[in-house]
Amino acid sequence: MPLFKYEAVTAKCRCLYGKLLGPKDYENLLKCPDVSDIAVYLQDNTAYHEFLNGSDLRRINRNKLEYYIKKSMLNDYLKMYKFTFGNERYFINLLMAKYELEYILRAWREYVLKNIENNNNSVSKPNESEEDYFLGKGILEIQMIYQNNPRIDIEALKNITNAEQFINAIKNSDFFYIFEKHIKDDISKNYTEIETAVYDDYYKILYDSAEIFEKETRKKIQDSISTHADLLNLCRISRMLFNFKAGPEEIMPLLVPLRNRLKPDNINALLKSNDREKFLLYCQSNLSYGEKQSFYAYDSMSSYMNSFLYKYYKSKIKVSSSGFEVIVRYFHVKEFEVMNLFYLTEGIRYKMTPDYIRKNIYGLDYDPNKSSRGAV
Repeated sequence: MPLFKYEAVTAKCRCLYGKLLGPKDYENLLKCPDVSDIAVYLQDNTAYHEFLNGSDLRRINRNKLEYYIKKSMLNDYLKMYKFTFGNERYFINLLMAKYELEYILRAWREYVLKNIENNNNSVSKPNESEEDYFLGKGILEIQMIYQNNPRIDIEALKNITNAEQFINAIKNSDFFYIFEKHIKDDISKNYTEIETAVYDDYYKILYDSAEIFEKETRKKIQDSISTHADLLNLCRISRMLFNFKAGPEEIMPLLVPLRNRLKPDNINALLKSNDREKFLLYCQSNLSYGEKQSFYAYDSMSSYMNSFLYKYYKSKIKVSSSGFEVIVRYFHVKEFEVMNLFYLTEGIRYKMTPDYIRKNIYGLDYDPNKSSRGAV
């Protein structure tokens, strides 16, 4: 790797990393009695003040606060985007595309399916305030990415009744072809099936696009992507086997088409598990992931995955590292911060106890060994 090739952008990234919330911030936030107090704390004590200044924080609701939190994430992407050129900028754009896909999926779920159901008189439309928020301020997430020139026809999304109209509304998106491939003429296709297919294609695109980097950086970026894919596949196999009683022939097409430490032989063995205990025992005894983090310490496979990935990404951001993979890992860690704040806000809104919220905050010293269940 050419010396100092990524020095400027990694220095900028480490500056952002230093502004992430720490355990003390989370403990202080857990003491907040309501959503407005969370907003006040974030404005007065954290980097989120950049987005909350000027807002009436005493009247802020959960949706608006979450919007500002997400806006911070996308603003970090834009900072990195402006700091890069050529291949690096192209890859940053791919990373940001995850949020474009997320927005399109939400539009498909909230408006396309509900329009179809409304025609069948089965459900009512979203109320006006929800619609205004999603189609108004919510679209700013996409406007930020495209510099106030969104590539999605928002007005068209409001009254879509067929697949062709939906595809036309998103046709200027760089990734509309993913939806076109999976939806085709069946716009009422199961949402989970569509979401799974879209993100699986996205992970594959991201993995293949890492080829633009030199070998050392490429390997580190692809390891991050394929590690995530491995753990997603463990979650899907477990859920399909034990929650939906699906067979191997139904499960295999639903797996992310990337492999890292979870080999085909491992997958075949797991698909033969006839109960949760055997599944868990195989994971702990035969997968390298079990050597780094016990599967028995978590009460669900998704909890195991998120805990593993959080520690994995944190451990990989080292002062000595100067490759572009630092940027990729930073955004993964930032995603966990966004998840933490969303969960914390929701928990306080519904008056959950601090201890209950704390055990679901990544980065706090919660001991999962207190759990009596295994991670399936």
